[in-house]
Amino acid sequence: MAKFQYKVKRGAEAVKTGTLDAESRSAAVAQLRDMGFFPISVEEFTGKEKTEKKKEKSSGKERANAAPRETSAAMPAASLFAARRRIRLKDRNWFFRQLATLLQAGMPILRALGTLRDQTPPGRLRAMIEGLHEAVQQGSSLADGLEKRPDVFPTMYVSLVRAGEAGGMIEEVLWRIVTFGEQDEDLRGKAVSAMIYPAFLTVISGLAVFILVSFVFPNFVEVFNDFDAKLPAITLFVMALSGFMGKFWWAVLIGVALLATSLRAYRRSPAGRRSLDTLWLKLPLISGLVQRYEMAKFARTLGTLFDNGVPVLTSLRITAETLSNTIIREEVQRLQAGVSEGASISDGMRKAAHFPPLVVNIFAVGEESGRLGEVTRRLADAYDIEVDRAVKAVTALMEPVIIVVMGVIVGFLVIAMLLPMLTLSSQVH
Repeated sequence: MAKFQYKVKRGAEAVKTGTLDAESRSAAVAQLRDMGFFPISVEEFTGKEKTEKKKEKSSGKERANAAPRETSAAMPAASLFAARRRIRLKDRNWFFRQLATLLQAGMPILRALGTLRDQTPPGRLRAMIEGLHEAVQQGSSLADGLEKRPDVFPTMYVSLVRAGEAGGMIEEVLWRIVTFGEQDEDLRGKAVSAMIYPAFLTVISGLAVFILVSFVFPNFVEVFNDFDAKLPAITLFVMALSGFMGKFWWAVLIGVALLATSLRAYRRSPAGRRSLDTLWLKLPLISGLVQRYEMAKFARTLGTLFDNGVPVLTSLRITAETLSNTIIREEVQRLQAGVSEGASISDGMRKAAHFPPLVVNIFAVGEESGRLGEVTRRLADAYDIEVDRAVKAVTALMEPVIIVVMGVIVGFLVIAMLLPMLTLSSQVH
């Protein structure tokens, strides 16, 4: 039997330290978990800790006095810069999967974070893990550490981890977060991959038209002017357009860049985002895709929160924050207000404009049977399939539409240039 020194936490209680006897570190961790604690660190007690702590304190003071001020200021600045850079969804899912695996293997949270930090290459992800490691080392819970990085970890993740820490089922909660994150990543990946080809086709076609009008057709304009022939109206229009583009193509590019920047700024403003989100819900094909995507995210988020014991009002508030469309988010917020006044979720859905009857009826059945978490997760799986089909249908329709539109534009330009050539050839004969 060996003696182990531990640092543990349970729910909102303060961090507790002490020692216990166990055959191994994993046995000590299991014993602490059976007692309802969440192990932060568990290390073998050798009796030399006090001496080493004194040495560390004295050496730390000497280093603090001897270290130049430039070094102490430069390190936090670099760390802050790295921490503020964006972390991808793929990286976040990898972090939770690795952390869940290490904790399930019996490793304390502090040691697991240290292991992940050491095996992660330098960059924004490692800086984030290092920040979590420092927060937990100073006595914070994992949920408190996640809460300090709202740019990386949504409120939903913080609430789930906090519930898992309080209930002593942190590994199970982390695996649910992994499943949720990977399903979200898969859904986004399908949408992005489906839109790559239509976007590529649009860019290439637009670039081809731009080159024709700006650099090729102006040469034909000079030929037509030399012959001084009477030209058709469509040719005169294309000639005027080509003349302008030949001289001011750079101004057109600047104007397009300014327009794109303005639209992006308008999209980020509250009024602009609301108006565009309203537009998406009115377009014939896009509206169905947006509604299905939001319903899938709504059902999966709410079901995951319910399964982890998060209160209904808190679950609705967190779910509303995860939705992308402003209009549907406001409807969920009204659901929360109705539930706080005693109404059921399904009753509030019936008053909303963008909750399909299928969703309303399934929620009503889930509330009656008391299995709302399970029912909503199955609903999310069904809507994931619907989103996949809708994306494929929209992209399958977009491709021929883009080809036809660009074909008509190019054909119009070519005909406008060929008609004068036919007229000139008849005049020559």
